[in-house]
Amino acid sequence: MPHAPHHLTHHRRSCGFTWVELLVTLAILGTLVSLAAPGLRALLVQRAVSTQASALADALRLTRAEAVKRHQRVTICNTPNADDPTPVCASASTNWSTGWLIFADANGNKVREAHEALLHLQQALTPTVDLNLPHSKPAITFGGQGLAVANNASFVVQTAWPGATTPGPATTPSPQRCVRLAVSGRVRVLHGAC
Repeated sequence: MPHAPHHLTHHRRSCGFTWVELLVTLAILGTLVSLAAPGLRALLVQRAVSTQASALADALRLTRAEAVKRHQRVTICNTPNADDPTPVCASASTNWSTGWLIFADANGNKVREAHEALLHLQQALTPTVDLNLPHSKPAITFGGQGLAVANNASFVVQTAWPGATTPGPATTPSPQRCVRLAVSGRVRVLHGAC
């Protein structure tokens, strides 16, 4: 009996995945992603709140350091127009999410005038974070000795949507930070509400 040519007798093994294997793999991957997504979202929200609280605390420390360095009053105030070439202090807003500016306040009136040096300008914060100073203090001034002039303050940093919760095994309240400023000029960032 004649033998068949060698290339006809051996079947080639295919290398790769079948459609069934690919669909099962994608289903498992989709399940894992759906389980991890809420935890990732919670982590991102916590990180945004923490980052913005740290940015404000650093700005308050910078304001105090500039006051001591210059031996004069330096003011930090929230501004509604941080993108403007000549930003101004907000007159009575408690919302610091729109940005802030730090300036040498030569006359101590908590209003930046043309002759007063702009030391730092912070653009608006991430839209997912709210930063408020509940007691209508649109500006905080430090004297040349580094003391807050007639001010202590507690800023609330939280997610931008009221009543928001962080998804997880048990839905928990959104993360908050409290940035506290003592009259002595000490700045602390605390976990939780003020």
